[in-house]
Amino acid sequence: MSSEKLLLDKWHSLTLVQQQEVLDFVDFIREKALKEKQLESNQSQQRAQQVREWINWACDNTLDSPGLADEALTRDSIYNED
Repeated sequence: MSSEKLLLDKWHSLTLVQQQEVLDFVDFIREKALKEKQLESNQSQQRAQQVREWINWACDNTLDSPGLADEALTRDSIYNED
């Protein structure tokens, strides 16, 4: 038996109030999925923007710009949890 047929058989055994509850639940699931998809899209756009900003920042720095101090490149300063 297909899922659709099984669903319809069960649907017909419900009262009108219960059928409305099922419809409300389906609407809820669809809205939730849409919100999740929009959130994922927004997060993807934010990540892309961050990458663009980082690339722009990196391109704006010239090769002769001052680098980090030697002490900033030590293992202790990199992993320092201050």
